[in-house]
Amino acid sequence: MKITISICTALFLLSIVCTVAFADVVEDPVLYLNAADNPAHPKAWKNLGTEGGELLAADNPPELEEGTIKIGALGINEPNVKYYTTKESLQTFGGPPAKNTPLFLEDWTLEFLCRRNGDFFLEEHHFAGFQNSPREGKQGIRLWIVGGQNLDMSIHAKGGKQGVQTLNLKLEEGVWTWIALVGTSGKSIVAYQDGKKVSEQAGFEFDKKLPINDISIGANSFDERRRTFNGSFAIIRAYDQALTEAEINQNIGGTFAVDPADKLSTTWAKVKRGY
Repeated sequence: MKITISICTALFLLSIVCTVAFADVVEDPVLYLNAADNPAHPKAWKNLGTEGGELLAADNPPELEEGTIKIGALGINEPNVKYYTTKESLQTFGGPPAKNTPLFLEDWTLEFLCRRNGDFFLEEHHFAGFQNSPREGKQGIRLWIVGGQNLDMSIHAKGGKQGVQTLNLKLEEGVWTWIALVGTSGKSIVAYQDGKKVSEQAGFEFDKKLPINDISIGANSFDERRRTFNGSFAIIRAYDQALTEAEINQNIGGTFAVDPADKLSTTWAKVKRGY
């Protein structure tokens, strides 16, 4: 009987360890911004990714807030989460391109845990930009809101703007959502919302030698920061690789995963009590 219990316990603990291990986020994002871990606040948003550096506040930093992030479709209901919120035009992260840490991308993935809070402050809603300077230069990804709540993009490649289809991403007012864009150079651009693929279109070749140095969160670029996105950002990640749908969902599941040590100690206590 004791042998049977020991075997069952071992298998159960092994399953927990495997679950926790799988829940870890995909390693080595080149850019990783987390409002919950930003020692540079309020002057900059520190890059926790492999390329290091930081995005300076320009002209004023978005406000650090704390609240509940709930995404029913993903089973996420997390209290006391920190995030940055813009309250007016010119509140963005991403200083002059010369002061940004450059990224070098061929295949790429961009992830945003975000919320739209209302209508635009000025003439447009610009969301984020990852570009080769100067603005609208040789290569980049520009994201903005059209039609009130639809997130759309333009792509610059081969030295000019390329024709793209709509992304089919919707940012409903006051609703947290998890967005991911995956670009495979010369092949495809795939958009995901809350872990599900919502669109796919032809991709464009990116040159990894061109630095992506005009990076802006809450605007398309440093020069257009007046068109600030009226919303909140909790987490942003950029990878120099095209993540799969499984990896996109792995990142979602791993972000708010219980600490492995806590989970194992709690589980072991239950096993010892016999349930």
